[in-house]
Amino acid sequence: MFHRKNKLLMINIFSILAVLIIGLTLFSYLQHMEKQPFYAFCQNENKEDENASDISEEESVSLSAEEYREKYADGLALADGAFLANPKCRLEVSIAKQWLENEANGIVGAQYDFVFHNDSAKDILNWTMLVSVPEGSYLDSYWSGECNYENDVITIQPLDYNQTIEVAADISFGFVLMTPNNSTFHVEDCAIIFYRENKLWQHPLFWVLSIFLFALFIADLAYVVSSIRIRKYNLRQEADRRIIEQSLKTFANIIDAKDEYTRGHSQRVAYYSREIARRMNMDEETCRQLYYIALLHDIGKIGITDSILTKPGALTVEERESIKQHVVIGGEILKDFNSIPGIAEGAMYHHERYDGTGYSAGLSGDAIPLFARIICVADSFDAMSSARCYRGKLEMDHVVNELKAHAGTQFDKNIVRYMLEMIADGFAPVLNGEAEM
Repeated sequence: MFHRKNKLLMINIFSILAVLIIGLTLFSYLQHMEKQPFYAFCQNENKEDENASDISEEESVSLSAEEYREKYADGLALADGAFLANPKCRLEVSIAKQWLENEANGIVGAQYDFVFHNDSAKDILNWTMLVSVPEGSYLDSYWSGECNYENDVITIQPLDYNQTIEVAADISFGFVLMTPNNSTFHVEDCAIIFYRENKLWQHPLFWVLSIFLFALFIADLAYVVSSIRIRKYNLRQEADRRIIEQSLKTFANIIDAKDEYTRGHSQRVAYYSREIARRMNMDEETCRQLYYIALLHDIGKIGITDSILTKPGALTVEERESIKQHVVIGGEILKDFNSIPGIAEGAMYHHERYDGTGYSAGLSGDAIPLFARIICVADSFDAMSSARCYRGKLEMDHVVNELKAHAGTQFDKNIVRYMLEMIADGFAPVLNGEAEM
């Protein structure tokens, strides 16, 4: 669990760092792009100007991009911007009124009202508009913009309040122009030079990163909720495990209490059995299961007369047969105990011998359940290394020799070697108080 938390933490740190780096790179790119000017050409889309009815079809034909560049070459030369073929902007220019300013000189005056629409997805900043007019024309007045006439091009620049054309918004401005030759000039098109405001949230990558972070947050939240539930489950499972363990130990103590010489025997056998399983590389849950099974391996002694169990002298043949019945009784008692798989087999078969001469089923070799073979070795070791009512405890050298002598006959020799390792390591034997879970 600790390593999994560390791994998740590292994934979160690297993910957030990656998002920050990409986000900062995107922000820097957008900031750079805000300093990049663009230019585009817009045709006059006003179709309601009655005064424009005399414009010939040839004059109204739109120009190519190269022709527009040539037409507005002087104004565009100062921009050094990038061309946008489809700027998503619209221009509407109407002639509000016109009059003959000077009949003798053929000067005609007209008021031009401009409406420029921003239909793009980004705000337009610091715009400049170029309008080509006839040679010999001159400005009379203008409003809502700063106008300048030079080389037959009127340059219109914004004032402080209309420097920004927001998305889906429009601006209005205009001028009064005097044109020669007794003719009214009609605005066909314009060139516009502008900057775009690149808002971070308008870029698709911003939403990709946002969705990624949101997904990461949801994943972390799910992990936290799951961890809390798992922790509660583990605490509840640990509490249940303690209840089971304490219950089994209580039963073991009841069994061992029938004979003061065997007090603590069941817990020591369980302790040795679990350590053998651990050394055999069994997983923790399997080791715990074997510990529980070994605690109740002698539960069948409840059905044996105390006088036989505590008899200080040698047992008669009938008494020996009677005491052998404790494995059958134990198996019968535990047969319905399904919560711990193998617990009945541990009680029933722990006195089977590897060569097939044990009791009560006469099983041999690998036909004896593995847990029963482990308990057999642990049970025999504790019996030899502890004092009994009919003899004192044996010297450890004698115990070791007995284990070696009966490896392969009474005991599974592959299990005996782990018991011998435990003795050599000082892990066994243990005192009663040391044989805890």
